[in-house]
Amino acid sequence: MPSSKPYAHLFSPWRVRHTTIANRVIFGPVCPTWVKSPHEGVFTDQAIAYYEERARTGIGMIILGGHLIDKDTLYTSAGFPGLWNEDQVEGLARVARAVKKHGCALIAQLLHIGLRSPTPFLKTDPARDPYEYNPYMLGPSQIPVGEIPGGPTPKEIEEHEIEYILQCFAEAGRRAMSAGLDGVELHLGHGYLPWQFLSPLYNHRNDRWGGSYENRLRFPLECLRRIRKRIGDRAILGYRINSTSFWEGDLEIDDVKHVHLDLEQQADIDYVSVSAGVHHSWIHTPMTFEQGWEREYSRSFKSVSTKPVLVVGRISYPDVAEELIASGDADAVLLSRQMIADEQWMTKVKEGRERDIRRCVAANYCWRSVIRGSRVQCAYNPVVGREAIWGVNSTTKTLAPKRVLVIGGGPSGLEYARVASATGHAVVVYEREQAVGGHVRAYGALPYRQQYGTIATWLAEQATGNGTSVKLMSPVTAENVDAVLAAEKPDHVVVASGAHYRRDGFQGQTGKPIPGWETGKCVAWDEVALDKASVSGEILVIDEMADVAGPLTAVKLAKQGAKVRLITKWPMIGMETAPEVYLHWIMTYLHEADVEVITSHIVKDINGATANIANVYKPSSARRIKADAIVMATARSSNDSLYRFLRQRGVSVEAIGCAVAPRTVYEATFEGHRAARKLGILQRPRIGMGTAQSHVPEYLYGSSNS
Repeated sequence: MPSSKPYAHLFSPWRVRHTTIANRVIFGPVCPTWVKSPHEGVFTDQAIAYYEERARTGIGMIILGGHLIDKDTLYTSAGFPGLWNEDQVEGLARVARAVKKHGCALIAQLLHIGLRSPTPFLKTDPARDPYEYNPYMLGPSQIPVGEIPGGPTPKEIEEHEIEYILQCFAEAGRRAMSAGLDGVELHLGHGYLPWQFLSPLYNHRNDRWGGSYENRLRFPLECLRRIRKRIGDRAILGYRINSTSFWEGDLEIDDVKHVHLDLEQQADIDYVSVSAGVHHSWIHTPMTFEQGWEREYSRSFKSVSTKPVLVVGRISYPDVAEELIASGDADAVLLSRQMIADEQWMTKVKEGRERDIRRCVAANYCWRSVIRGSRVQCAYNPVVGREAIWGVNSTTKTLAPKRVLVIGGGPSGLEYARVASATGHAVVVYEREQAVGGHVRAYGALPYRQQYGTIATWLAEQATGNGTSVKLMSPVTAENVDAVLAAEKPDHVVVASGAHYRRDGFQGQTGKPIPGWETGKCVAWDEVALDKASVSGEILVIDEMADVAGPLTAVKLAKQGAKVRLITKWPMIGMETAPEVYLHWIMTYLHEADVEVITSHIVKDINGATANIANVYKPSSARRIKADAIVMATARSSNDSLYRFLRQRGVSVEAIGCAVAPRTVYEATFEGHRAARKLGILQRPRIGMGTAQSHVPEYLYGSSNS
């Protein structure tokens, strides 16, 4: 909705200390993994492209997340930037020059994680100098990490080590300013070292750094004082803190407001960034949480603070962001996951193209990729991390438009259509179902996952908005393909027909279906999710996938009145959801729905309405259970027969997404995007770039440098 000032509060300038910030939109401090290696902590060229792509949209400020202030606080194989030595300054300075030339303010967050490390093994890598790191983490007291099994117990930090770390914070601040930044932010939240000193849950000391509130406050207060002394009077100094902990025995909102008042009075700070939760199940909130859900906490801070208050928490819609500012609940909004999902958020809002925003669905693939030691990624934005080659300025209209037939309206086919049609190609998508989406649609039909389905909605809207024609209820088969080709006259065919979930229980452990499956009432989980199959009575859900599908299908059936058992060969349910921090929520739903969970068991065979199960680790421990219906959340197989048929016919064809191999929405959209960018490029295809599954003329398939 273009107008002179559609979001007057959101786009109003404000001043923090001596810096004028153009608007109230801030790219929040998310994991900045664009470094050469975790041991160097030096920003790469990709960091420049990543941050400049967002800065050039006119965003007011960027807060660079998690700069480690001491090399010995290294904790993950994902490459976090550092400010522990002078060698890291130039990389940060290059980012600063790229960002600030667009009028965007830039802050670096300073981090010491203390005891909170899921991967301390990185410090004992035998390939490294054995004297490079101390083989332990540090904490105010010997309290083990509580949120992971076998959480490491830290060394209790000594007085001289405290003094050293305080100096590290101060020097890191100095280095940030020497790189040309506008200021720094102390990470005083989420259970990291300054919070560990502040919290009675972690701080059991009886010296001047622990015990009383005043003593527990001493470390974060001293951090801020020392940083201010080193960065000077003109630089911005803010801090991030969790307003509430959601963890028994830790500090909550009234305690933290008291902390803020004391920090305001005793340290020369300029803003407070209010988050929530100490551990990751709350930091990266699920898709069921409403937009701006943390506003009650920022409002509480606003009631006592004389400094600007920044708010975060599932903010994707600009009208929500505007209302948060207009209502006085916050002075600025932090877009974190949302700014990963759509780096062009600000441009689209300014141009009145709100419907074009690729909204964050809180799939938490971004966090999953980091916690597993990779770079930040988004479930359905393939541009993330590839801004240098796929950024907004990389797409131009083709001089040789082609007619393309895409078979399949799942995420890969829709992303292909979106990109190809945006560059001027004529694209038509044939989808066999009554709605687009493929496996994304099925996942979005599960309880508590409706937002996930909007991935397909957005892709389809963007594709059709770019000129793609989508034909629903239009299956393409070997029998009718000639008629379709005759009608559409495509220069090229893209098979994005996806994969199907098996009803027979086929799985990797045995490499074959479950014996006797044909004697029972066996259905695939997506048939249940999409209401294509009706089951009732006593139901057994077999879950080999270990993601959300099996558990949430079980929850759906239990809520419909069925007696549901959920069985898995794995030692726990939902193992694959742990890196996405959904395990907590999934287990809650299962218990609330009274689903019986059976772990470490397999189904040996099926005999009508009976399933014989056995313990994986004690096969002699077997029993029979009643199963009026059996729901399979097991393997998928690619729908690739049409691709093979067309290739044998000599048609210009390629396969993408799950039609090549069953995977996730990330790989599907990545392949759709990559293939569409190659369309029309005059270059011979390279071996190893997907040509093994393609039969494509040279004029259609080449490099991705478009």
